[in-house]
Amino acid sequence: MRPKEIVIILRKDGYFHYKGRKIKAVRPGNGYGVLVALEPSPIDKDFEAYVWFPSVEELSQIMRALDSSDELTYKLLGRGWDGKRPFRKLHEFM
Repeated sequence: MRPKEIVIILRKDGYFHYKGRKIKAVRPGNGYGVLVALEPSPIDKDFEAYVWFPSVEELSQIMRALDSSDELTYKLLGRGWDGKRPFRKLHEFM
């Protein structure tokens, strides 16, 4: 597998909004996330599985997109959140 695109995607009112389409989300809630769309590569046949050997640049792109989606979600919600990737601003603790 190789990344076809890495995009920040909106989840609102129980749907992801992607290229003019609304796709039902598994979890409720509003926010932004990072979509990494993958496409098959010839090595998948060799391994008889879908495999991805990420490059440092691809991982860096994903991390930048995650940081941006956190900021956008914060602006959308007007607050931070807890969870697997918690996000809070310093002034929330003061």
